[in-house]
Amino acid sequence: MRAGEHLDSVDSASVTVLAVMSMDRSGGSLYKRVVVAVSGALFSLMAVVAVIVTDLHDRDFPQAITAQSRLGLDFGESQFSDREAFSVLTQLDADLSLGLLRIAPDLIGDGDGDGDKQIFVALNDGNLPATFHSFSGAGTARIVDRDRLANSSPDGSYLVTGSLSGLTELESGLAGKGVRVTRNDASVVGSLGFVMQEGGFAVPVLAAFALIAALALFWLSMKAHSRALRVLAGCPTLRIQAQDLGGFAVALLLPAAAVTIAATSYVGLARGWLYIDVFVKVLAAVEGTVIAVALFVALVMSASAWPSTAMLATRQPAVKSLRFAAVVLQALTFLLVVGTADPAWSAYRNSSAQAAEMAQWKNLANQVTIQLGMSDDEMSSLEPLIGNLVEDGEKAGMISSSYTFHNETWGSGFGDYSAVSFVNQQWLDLMTINTPTGALTPVPYQDVSGMLSREFTDTFSLLSRGKRPGTEVLSGFEYLQPASGFRLPVAQGGGGGIHFLGNVLVAIVPSLHQTFNDRNLTSMLSTRNVLFTGVAATQDLLERNRLSAGALVGQGVEGDLSIVYAAEQGILRAQFMGYVAWLMNLALAALAIAFTVATLISALITALLHAKRDFPLRLSGRSWAQILQSRVMRESLAGSALIGLVALSQRPDNIAALLVAALCGMLVVPLGHVWAASWCFSGVSRRRI
Repeated sequence: MRAGEHLDSVDSASVTVLAVMSMDRSGGSLYKRVVVAVSGALFSLMAVVAVIVTDLHDRDFPQAITAQSRLGLDFGESQFSDREAFSVLTQLDADLSLGLLRIAPDLIGDGDGDGDKQIFVALNDGNLPATFHSFSGAGTARIVDRDRLANSSPDGSYLVTGSLSGLTELESGLAGKGVRVTRNDASVVGSLGFVMQEGGFAVPVLAAFALIAALALFWLSMKAHSRALRVLAGCPTLRIQAQDLGGFAVALLLPAAAVTIAATSYVGLARGWLYIDVFVKVLAAVEGTVIAVALFVALVMSASAWPSTAMLATRQPAVKSLRFAAVVLQALTFLLVVGTADPAWSAYRNSSAQAAEMAQWKNLANQVTIQLGMSDDEMSSLEPLIGNLVEDGEKAGMISSSYTFHNETWGSGFGDYSAVSFVNQQWLDLMTINTPTGALTPVPYQDVSGMLSREFTDTFSLLSRGKRPGTEVLSGFEYLQPASGFRLPVAQGGGGGIHFLGNVLVAIVPSLHQTFNDRNLTSMLSTRNVLFTGVAATQDLLERNRLSAGALVGQGVEGDLSIVYAAEQGILRAQFMGYVAWLMNLALAALAIAFTVATLISALITALLHAKRDFPLRLSGRSWAQILQSRVMRESLAGSALIGLVALSQRPDNIAALLVAALCGMLVVPLGHVWAASWCFSGVSRRRI
């Protein structure tokens, strides 16, 4: 009789299991739709990342012209003049059939008002088209002839569109002449790795993994009850794991396939089928990584929260076993949001500031420098003519200059300033075209006279025209400093490039020619600290002052003066910075979404655990605020402790970013509990829970 009762109980349990599993399958479409929708949004985010990587890959190696490699050449330590360097490159290109294209900014534009796009300069005639479309779709890229390089430096990036077999010979030949050569071959993995090394990419990757972990937890929490019943019915563990993980994999693969098909179709139709190969490889790599991580996390969570028959025997909710995982995930994502808030915000501000700063290179698009390709003796003999050149150029209003001394290289101290830059008004006019009024504030001379006299009196006594005392020269300058938040572009003294400085003392030199002697003006020209406006106007200026190529030959000078665009490399760098700033916007949004989803899932698990308590309290007229007060207070206190821990460990420079992220997180918690409790109340009322 007891055996029969036992069999009856087993049959009854089996019937119950089958009934509940049937209810689980029939009612499971809701959470499956949730998983599909959220994972679809996640894979859409991955598709955007794949678009960015494909765009960057095509930018480095344009697919339309079959660019297979990219060379970075630096002739700074070689003995070649600019003309000799281009002549050698052109000959090597022709001999080795490399199909070299020099990358340059389109400083003039093609009539559309945009003069900062890329163009490609062919060193030799070939079979390449005159125009082609890029992945970005931002107009038509042009391939122009070598005449475009008449006023360019040979330093820069070159694409290899021909045979790669001669690249080794090119590298060894140039390296033997003192040229530094950097080679990068076209590689989808390399482009993806380059993007992953960017600071802004780490945050969306972490956000994606946090979001996928939250999805895995959500899936397991919804399957917890049926999993416990299958354990009770004696279903093998491996079979249960395979069923749950298989269902989760299908729920991920379906939106992944849909997003891949939709994104691929869009890229092919909108950008061109030429880019499908690169795009699909990148998207498949990131989607495959995300899915693999999701299944691994689900397996770990499932193994760590395996249900037991005792849970059903004691009438405990099956989802209780996942409570610890939910709390840990919520705490980790909250730590991730709060801990990365200041770094992410700082990275966003820095990238945005750099993009804005780099955009100022466009103001220098028409500025050129004069390179002195001659011996020291020849340069000394031309100093009076160069002095006249600067005087003539200043009268025509076509000279801008900046010469900056930095604290760390000067060897002494500038007090409250990190650098002192001596500029003329033309430089300030160029660099403050798009800046708001008040970007530079006056500094009384008496406030800085002590430091200036101590540091620069002897220097300006030597550099000044007519042996004027240094203190007299310094007292005749007007002094400014950048307002808070503004960084002024200034040129490093001695040709070290342009730096954007916020803590710099700016001295306005009323006249370069009247302030500095001819020897110093010649030195400033040779180090590119003096810029001239316009190629044609500068050429006319050289001819008027007997410094043109023909005039130099007549004077017995073997060297020459060449006119070179000043901002080519800066503009090319500026064109890249927009990607980083935009990526940081994406990163912050992805991280916020991940934390919100994780918080809602944790709140849902908590609501399921307390459904038996919450339902009668709500029926008795209690408000949700009264019902949820204790759990919200508990999580808020825990969140406050985590915030304090992050603040103490990081000591962020911008505490506001951390506090805003923390406040948003603290708002999501009570709202998530209200939503989850309401959802459970509705489910119990309809006998779905």
